[in-house]
Amino acid sequence: MPDYHSAFDGGENARIADLDTLREFQKTWKWHHPLSDEQLAYAGKDDWIKTVSYYHGGTPLYEFGSIPGFWHESCLRDQTLSKEYDEEAGIAAADYYTITTDRRGGLPVVIVRDPAARETLVAFQFTPDRVAEAMRVVGLVRSRIAFEYKYGFNGIYEANKRFLDSGLSALPS
Repeated sequence: MPDYHSAFDGGENARIADLDTLREFQKTWKWHHPLSDEQLAYAGKDDWIKTVSYYHGGTPLYEFGSIPGFWHESCLRDQTLSKEYDEEAGIAAADYYTITTDRRGGLPVVIVRDPAARETLVAFQFTPDRVAEAMRVVGLVRSRIAFEYKYGFNGIYEANKRFLDSGLSALPS
């Protein structure tokens, strides 16, 4: 993950990775906040993220509501990226959205487009290239619906696509 940009936010639910992933991380991670043997017992468990903090240099660290210890992002999984979740919303965001940068009215922006090239998010950013790259990385590990929630927009689902395709500007009341 790019420095100081987390894939998950406080208040969200997340799943701890499987035991093999945790063991591999424990074996290969040589820096700060290594996984303890006690943390391995929480493999596959779900909990809500209490806080997100950043180690010096920008590495996100997560603390959970009831699961002890500090957790690295590579040890977490998006619960909505599973076969049990809605097929349309639960796909990886990177497999659906494209993220680019541009200038609009002289201002630098990040643009998120759906497969039909509709702009679903245009956001002013002082460092658009850096933010766009961070969003692309988040899109690899988060589902489409979780990505939309994180960045504050709603995507275009089949349920409301017919209104957009018909040219209506708003849903009927």
